[in-house]
Amino acid sequence: MLNHRSPSLLDMIAVLSAPPDAPVEVGDVGTVVELLPPDAVEVEFLQRDGRTRCVATLPVADVLVLNRDRTPVS
Repeated sequence: MLNHRSPSLLDMIAVLSAPPDAPVEVGDVGTVVELLPPDAVEVEFLQRDGRTRCVATLPVADVLVLNRDRTPVS
């Protein structure tokens, strides 16, 4: 079962559903730079050279927080 959690500041996220007006695509990975109550986040997306490609406001329902914790392997 997939366990989604709410994004926190500086979390890495992946785009699950891209709004038509956003300059991002499904699968893009970015960093949460602002929490916008009640249910949106502002996310910075980078180019390969580390410069900002864009900053997009996305609904929390359209992003997946990427797990940065190590999961024990049995």
